[in-house]
Amino acid sequence: MSSVFVTVGMGPWPFDRLVRAVSPLCSEHDVFVQTGTSPVVPPCPYERFLGPAETLRRITDADVVVTHGGNTVRLAQRAGKVPIAVAREAARGEMRNDHQVAYLATELAGGRIRVLTGDRPALATAVADHPAVQSRMLAAAAPLPPPADPVRMVEALDAALSPAGGPFDRHPLARYRWAWTQLAARTGRHLDLGVGDGTFTAALHRETKLDVVAVDAHPGYLRELRAAEPHLPLGRVGAALPFASGAFDSISALDVLEHVADEAGTLAELHRVLRPGGLLVLTVPARHAFSVLDPDNAKLTLPRLHRAVYQRRFGRTEYERRFVDAANGLRGDMAWDRAEHTNYRVTELLAALSAVGFEPTVRDGAGLYWRLLQVPALLLPRRLARLLDAPQRLDARLFHRANLFLTATRR
Repeated sequence: MSSVFVTVGMGPWPFDRLVRAVSPLCSEHDVFVQTGTSPVVPPCPYERFLGPAETLRRITDADVVVTHGGNTVRLAQRAGKVPIAVAREAARGEMRNDHQVAYLATELAGGRIRVLTGDRPALATAVADHPAVQSRMLAAAAPLPPPADPVRMVEALDAALSPAGGPFDRHPLARYRWAWTQLAARTGRHLDLGVGDGTFTAALHRETKLDVVAVDAHPGYLRELRAAEPHLPLGRVGAALPFASGAFDSISALDVLEHVADEAGTLAELHRVLRPGGLLVLTVPARHAFSVLDPDNAKLTLPRLHRAVYQRRFGRTEYERRFVDAANGLRGDMAWDRAEHTNYRVTELLAALSAVGFEPTVRDGAGLYWRLLQVPALLLPRRLARLLDAPQRLDARLFHRANLFLTATRR
């Protein structure tokens, strides 16, 4: 029997896969599990969170350390252990990106770690033979790198925590800040699908090295952007995109997919016009506790209330132009024949991307109470609505449920 310490880290993302994999160990070994935010309860002693001193004590005392691909790996190695590690994977919803996968792949070259993968990591077999395997690996392993210099560490943290949102660092819409961080340093030909009020599109055109082409189904949005950016290539599109296959190095579609008539068809078109290995930056509203407040659905679910409120704020003529006149095929900025404005579950969106040939690479999100703030912000005069900008920014930084952000590459 071995003493086994299992830790999933202290972050906000549940790691149910690793906690479930621990269960078969509990009857054969002396196991203690730090479970984090996972709702899975293992059949052995556990705590959700541990302090640094207690974590280090348990690492030092354990015969076997099982961990995610975080900094516990190095702590275990400096304590003279060979950790057994399972990386959190973005595609499983266990992390925002796959940096743990990349980190463990690098660590394998040093010979001081065992890495398990798959739906059901084979912990029972690995723990059973670990004392002997650990002895052999430590005898042959390369030396550990020296500890980080504290001054350089502070400098690196300062750089990492500096504002990365560029012109959108204080913008109330978190999707603009996030998408900017994905695209600002890139070059090549870029397609922006769905320009909205033109704010994000214009910034890409003015402040990056991207060769931007912008398209939208809404003639009014295109007309306003053309007046503001006369040198920006613009075009009106329907279901099909008028571009050659592989024409773009990157594409952004920020809160667009939920508006189109054929979501799968639109994703297939984006895949077609993106070159192999090119980057898709996609944001959508997520399904969560306050999705029922989605203002784009009010015109369908509460038509009389929506008409009364909208006409009071913007006038009858504007209401009829946007929501009664079907000449441009749009009801507001939604395809006329849509039954609802989609709020997406993560698994559904990942499956839709995979089905047309995209490989998701980074997952993130923002907000929880955003809808409670967005609805009055849409209806108030701009000078009053700006009072809600700061609460929206705070909500976006504290929570990650209301919006879903993804990058994907074309396979």
